[in-house]
Amino acid sequence: MKTFKISKQKAFTLIEYMVAITIGLILLAGITYLFLGMKRSTETQSAISNLQESGRFALYFLTNDIQNAGWAEVEDKGYGVYTSPAFLFAAGQTADGGTVEVSDSITVRYEADTDCVGGATGGIAENNYFVQDGQLKCTGNSGSTQPLISNVDLAHFMYGIDTDGDSAPNKFVRASAVAPGERESVSAVKIILLLSSDGPVRQTNAAQSYTIGTEGTYNVTDRKARRIFTTTVTIPNKPAFVITT
Repeated sequence: MKTFKISKQKAFTLIEYMVAITIGLILLAGITYLFLGMKRSTETQSAISNLQESGRFALYFLTNDIQNAGWAEVEDKGYGVYTSPAFLFAAGQTADGGTVEVSDSITVRYEADTDCVGGATGGIAENNYFVQDGQLKCTGNSGSTQPLISNVDLAHFMYGIDTDGDSAPNKFVRASAVAPGERESVSAVKIILLLSSDGPVRQTNAAQSYTIGTEGTYNVTDRKARRIFTTTVTIPNKPAFVITT
């Protein structure tokens, strides 16, 4: 006759359950921390990438338009075509903001059928670039305004003056320092832009300081990332003769 031995199974104790739950929570916390870290890293890289892309586009757009300053179809229309002034120096046109915290504006003038917003010009485009509500905007002489780039903290412009007639700048000055007799001698424009990220990339506020050319130092405290974009644009169409209105 066979006998059967019944094995006794022992259940987990409450302490063992608590230890297992604690270990599970620790692992879950670690995975969550790792996920949040990767998420923050991805958001930061995306914000910086968008910041760099916006800065490059802004410089590209401004450079292309400023290079046109003073341009006209002289060969087609002959002597007497309106080529001057290449920049309009007046309040709200080509002017400096007065302090480093206030952006400058610039008005570029050249022969074209349409302005920076696609409006009809009547022959001469007058494109005014300025910063408003954190956006780089352009108003054409047709009267319409179009935002170009967001998250622009500052835009400053310095003007290279050719004092010896060799088409190369001998000094760079602010718009307010360009004398009336020097306005036709602007041979280059230095663009300085300060852009910020679309959203915060730091976990806490951080003090930031940026040197804006010779304008001064711009200080800000927040969680955003920022970068200065700068380039110098040569004005190839500086007229050999001057015709004014």
